[in-house]
Formats: sequence, C-alpha cells, structure tokens
Amino acid sequence: SSHIAEWIAAGKNGTMGFFERNLEKRGDITSLVEGARSVIVAGLRYYSNDPSAGEENYFVSRYARAKDYHQVIEEKLTRVQKIIKKEVPDAACRVFCDAGPVTEKAWAIRAGLGWRGKHSLVINKDIGSFFFLGVIVTTAEFLVDNASARDRCADCNLCVEACPTGAICSDRTIDARRCISYLTIEHDGNIPEEFSGKTERMIFGCDRCQEVCPYNRKAVQYTDTELEPEFKITSLTRKEWLGMTPEEFRKIFKSSPIRRTGFEKIRRNIDFVDHRST
Repeated sequence: SSHIAEWIAAGKNGTMGFFERNLEKRGDITSLVEGARSVIVAGLRYYSNDPSAGEENYFVSRYARAKDYHQVIEEKLTRVQKIIKKEVPDAACRVFCDAGPVTEKAWAIRAGLGWRGKHSLVINKDIGSFFFLGVIVTTAEFLVDNASARDRCADCNLCVEACPTGAICSDRTIDARRCISYLTIEHDGNIPEEFSGKTERMIFGCDRCQEVCPYNRKAVQYTDTELEPEFKITSLTRKEWLGMTPEEFRKIFKSSPIRRTGFEKIRRNIDFVDHRST
C-alpha cells in the first residue's frame, strides 16, 4: 500500500480517485475479512488475436473483446468459494475481481503466478501477461505456496520503448495521465492535444506494451467458453462504429467492459483518432 500511496502522491493515478479510498486497507486482508488467513489467487487467460474488420478499423484492447471479465471471474471464484465452505463450513470468504481495496497484482506475485514486468503487469513465463486476476480472501487456512517467480525481464526494455506516449516509469509503474488505456477508458473530458497522432486507431485501450513482450510471443487464443462474447467486436467496420446510435451501443456492448466507459466517451475517442491520427 505504501507504493500505491507514493504513486498517488505523484499524481500518476490521474483522475482515478477510487485508488485513494480505503488506502489503509490495501495492505491488510483482515480489514476485508476479519480473521483472514489465506489469499487464493487465480489467473484467467484472455489473449485474442481476432483480426479487425480491415486495416482502417478502430483498435479495441484484447481484454474487451471477451465477455466482461468481472462477472466471469466472480462466478468461477464463487464456485471455488462453495467448495471451501463445504470443506470448512465455518470459513468466511470474499471474492474480489478488480473491485475493493485489494492489491491483486501484489498477491499474484506473492502466490508465484509471475513477476512484475516493467510495464507493471504480472508476467508468467509460460502464458505471458494476457490474463485476468481474481482473489478469494478467506479465514480458512491453506498451505502457503512461496514459489515466487524469478524476475526475468533483465535488461529488456521493449515495452518501455514501445509505449507511444512514454507512460511507463522506471519504477515499474504507469503514469496513467500518459497511458492510452487510461485516456480512452477512464479519463473524463477531452484527450490532451499533446497525444495527437500517438493514439493511432485506438479507441478503447492499448496493448502495445504487451504485444512486444517476449513472453507473449507464444500467447494462444483463450479457450474458456465463458469468456465468449455475445457479439464479435472485431467484426465492426469503421462505418458501423461511426453510424452507431446510443441504443445500438447499449445492445452491442451489454456484456462488455466497453459499456461502462459509455457511448459519449467512445465517440470522443473516435473523433480524436480520426482528426489527429496523422
């Protein structure tokens, strides 16, 4: 939590004020579940290499091409939670997935799922970094897995060099104010003009730092059917994006993380890349 506090103090969280809430709880699992003894960490692959509908089509981050991961992971971990409760009836459990004051990446590293890459994401030597994280905090006591993963980044700086906006910091954190994912998903208001021509065709997120990582060279398409979206986003043409109405947007993205960002922000992003991509 001290690292997060330093990150916030430097203003690198941008307008994401939710990081500032319950900061004291992030390093203490007993504040989330009284008497907590274990943290179970799960990773779910989401890599997708579906080609976009033409070279001129807009780019959507791979994680958003699948069904909203929050619901999928929560459902999977809830099933695990039921198994725990069956084996340890008096155990208290809580499931977290990108919600609540839980430092998922830190717990994933402690659990041995991988190491923190220079792009701040957890990298697993076998499957790379294209995976979601979810945790169960429980009072049930399990054998501790201390098989921490060795940092294998060494002197590789491909992700740092590939970032179009220079958002990757030397301390393995991200300056959200410069990150295309933040600017196109979380940022309110207009995208600063200094990023003109740097967002290319990206209207929702950016995978550049992951795409160049050597550990993602062998990334394979996810096979979990629960992640299958109801609508194939990559099939949308530029014309269809431009002609989309708010009603169509809500219908198409009803089970997608894109819906939370909203129609107006997506139109803002499209306008930005169309008028400032050259």
